[in-house]
Amino acid sequence: MKKTLRRFIALCLTALLLLPVLPAAALELDEDEAVLLRAQWSRDAGPDKGGYSLDYSYFEPQAAATEKLPLFVFMPGAGEGTYEGKELYKNNFYLWSGEEYQSRVTDASGAYLLILRAPEPVYFDTTPVESIYAAIMDFADRYNVDKTRIYLFGWCLGTNGVVNTILEHPNDFAGIALFSGHRTISSSEARTLRNMAIWILGSTGDSYSLYDVYTYPTWNNVRGVGDKEKRRFTSCSSAPQAALIFNHNMWNLAEDDYSKEAKTLYGGLKTIDGTGKTLTSPSFISWFTQWSTETESAPVEAHNSVMQRVLSFFRSLIAFFARLFR
Repeated sequence: MKKTLRRFIALCLTALLLLPVLPAAALELDEDEAVLLRAQWSRDAGPDKGGYSLDYSYFEPQAAATEKLPLFVFMPGAGEGTYEGKELYKNNFYLWSGEEYQSRVTDASGAYLLILRAPEPVYFDTTPVESIYAAIMDFADRYNVDKTRIYLFGWCLGTNGVVNTILEHPNDFAGIALFSGHRTISSSEARTLRNMAIWILGSTGDSYSLYDVYTYPTWNNVRGVGDKEKRRFTSCSSAPQAALIFNHNMWNLAEDDYSKEAKTLYGGLKTIDGTGKTLTSPSFISWFTQWSTETESAPVEAHNSVMQRVLSFFRSLIAFFARLFR
């Protein structure tokens, strides 16, 4: 018994010693370019709703002066909102403000980008939906946003904020991307989201957002309803790590819009559509922006809000204790 315990401790110490030499969690980027791109971004905040006024970083394309443009909204995971502005520096979605990425937008001369900041220690899994929704729609009202083309992206606990929001407002958003999701979309919830473009991404080796618990059950439910062309699923066996969470950072693939360089960070990477067809060169930007809330789809009713709030409360309680004992 003592010998087994010593071996276990030795293995743990070895793993900790190896952490500094594990592969980087993102692509190496030109620092001068990064400074120039981030300088194009501004900061603002939404109205006070549900006890919170969510602040955010945003990018407004020059084309917005004369044209209504789509809007991408990002909800990061834990640790990316501990101070104002951190949400712009803890991920690389600022790259999408570059000319090359903006040119990939379908049927528009660019797209607005908005990265919300969770008011930590409150994360997006417990942030009130009314706070999130108010920040997004207030921005859409004040800027030249095409309200039929608003897309929500979330990673880790940010996926909870995305899903909770769209379930209460299913007719206001054209699509969602869930990276390393920490929440399962049930079959009944999937029917509420049947008109949306949905892209699910997860790693079978994720040590926090467990593939068999969250990722695959969600995919299995959403692919069974709606237009097969509006469904995409990306899986892999290994992915960049986040702190002590292994094979977790699926969103790094989207930061560089599924580039060849980004794909080298993943082992066993595969993307399919709703029919099971393998896709070789998918693009997040061009694929999502081809869809709108007016793409031959009938309005749906919001998911049972009372039940949703009860489930949200218990999920938040579980998440709290999970973080407490982590």
